[in-house]
Amino acid sequence: MPVWFFVAITLMGLFIAVLLLGVLKVKPHQWLGICVLIVVSTSVSFFSFRQTSPEPAQAEIPRMMAARDIMEEIQTQLREAPSNAELWFQLGQSYLMEGELDGALICFDYAIQLTDPVNANQLAAKATTLYYLYQQSMTDEVSLLLEQALQIEPHNEPALSLIANDHFLSFRFQEAIDTWIVLLDSNNPSLDRAQIINSINQAKALM
Repeated sequence: MPVWFFVAITLMGLFIAVLLLGVLKVKPHQWLGICVLIVVSTSVSFFSFRQTSPEPAQAEIPRMMAARDIMEEIQTQLREAPSNAELWFQLGQSYLMEGELDGALICFDYAIQLTDPVNANQLAAKATTLYYLYQQSMTDEVSLLLEQALQIEPHNEPALSLIANDHFLSFRFQEAIDTWIVLLDSNNPSLDRAQIINSINQAKALM
């Protein structure tokens, strides 16, 4: 927590306290004690947070290093086999997980070009990348890629998940539920059914 944020929170707390004290008609000689209590409380929270906050950042470093190591290993393999579509797809997935969307798009394009016939996961991966590149917008290009993916594999999890999530984010809760139900009707053994059911329940609660 930056110092400026601590100062801002303290001032805001004091401002709200003064407003409330005025409304409640608290005697002036009692104000000082309450204001001191607010300052002490925010100070304790500030120093406690500063002491504990570095741990998550330190824990993040090994994960980032591991992801980079995987990407470097895939790139090494690609130098030896540049026409390997599966390696391009794996590298694209790594870029996508790291939020490097431009790199992911290039990799998925190579994977699609090198695959005959193209598979549903490749099309869904490219659609997902474009969806986030376009600021979570279901453009005509994204919709076409998803349609093509579902023509190849009607219960494709990445494609249906993206469609359901877009419905949910756009407050089309019933459409999101219907799409998740299609996923549940599939025979995919790796499907996280508990998570999908939880998503359905969240959508129902918001309807």
